[in-house]
Amino acid sequence: MNKLCISAMYHKTRSRKQSAGALKKQSGSAIVVAVFVIVVISLLGASLMSLQRDSAEGASYEVYAARAYLSAYSGSERALVNIFPLGASTADATQCTGSVITPALPSSAGFHNCTVTYVCNTLAASAGISTRYNVVSTAECKNSQIITRRQITVEATNL
Repeated sequence: MNKLCISAMYHKTRSRKQSAGALKKQSGSAIVVAVFVIVVISLLGASLMSLQRDSAEGASYEVYAARAYLSAYSGSERALVNIFPLGASTADATQCTGSVITPALPSSAGFHNCTVTYVCNTLAASAGISTRYNVVSTAECKNSQIITRRQITVEATNL
């Protein structure tokens, strides 16, 4: 009977020593898991910051492209107003000489850092069609990093 009691005590003591040894072996794994989690989270953060930067850059390109398009559109409108003055019954062909014209754009209207040029050419009249006017308007908007150009071609005729 003593043997059973001793063996039970021996067994309990031995299992405690084994569990203490297992804890000592596992104590370094928590640090490894923590470092792994920190590295993964920092990589996710870095990729999200890169994605946000690329998105902001894309939005900037879109804004400058829209400014350039609207500047070119304004240049063509300015040319058409010169060719077809308000209240006149016919076109003013003297305004369409084929030379490059650079009208001033108002900077307060959102055209800052944009320039526009247009060229107007007179196309010969053909059978049943009166004289046509071809206006090619080119705009360029830029900042220190982006240069955006857009071009619009318009053809107009008397009615």
